[in-house]
Amino acid sequence: MNTNCIYRYVKMLKQLLKLIYVCIPLTVYSQTQIIKGKLIGIGDGDTFTLLSENKTHYKIRLNGIDCPEKGQDFGKKAKDFTYRFCAQQIVVAELLSKDKYGRNIANVTVNGISLNQALLAQGLAWHYTKYSQDQNLAKLEQEARSKSINIWSVNKPMPPWIYRKRGTLVPLNSLQSGQVYICASKGSKTYHKSMCSGLSKCAKGIKTIDIIEAIRINKKECGYCYTN
Repeated sequence: MNTNCIYRYVKMLKQLLKLIYVCIPLTVYSQTQIIKGKLIGIGDGDTFTLLSENKTHYKIRLNGIDCPEKGQDFGKKAKDFTYRFCAQQIVVAELLSKDKYGRNIANVTVNGISLNQALLAQGLAWHYTKYSQDQNLAKLEQEARSKSINIWSVNKPMPPWIYRKRGTLVPLNSLQSGQVYICASKGSKTYHKSMCSGLSKCAKGIKTIDIIEAIRINKKECGYCYTN
């Protein structure tokens, strides 16, 4: 087989692979599944568990949005909103796919009203543009931003996908005598003795150092966690 034949063969193979990639669904399901059930557990505003009519447990992750995490501003409010929206109701979930954690990515409605959209409209979620290009969701976020409600009432709110990468705080009971927490951000100016509201916004990772070292590098004690 000469070089030209090999080239044409490789080119044809690439085109075939592209065709296969387009034709194979990227979701776990061969077709959209609709389930109905009751809320039996909730993690945060966009993650909860349904017990279906046939007594199967489904871990649900709302499609196209991302709510504040536990510990973030409005995280509890988003969770409470989802609970009130779904509690004692027939919840309808359109299952689209599964994520790497095994959660069912879904569009959820109660009495015909979209929970995904309601959280955005209330300023309790971000449009998760990494995974969604839905223009209706984008519009709802922009409308909530323009009203400065909930998460949009805060100057430069930290998106949850950034918050999740901020680093893991050492448990407070393992903080040794003479040590403090600092944020690894270059602009950080304070040291902390607990996970106060200021430290919880650190996006660059949290670490522990000796208090003497913190003072040496011109860190000041946090005015919040050292007075509460």
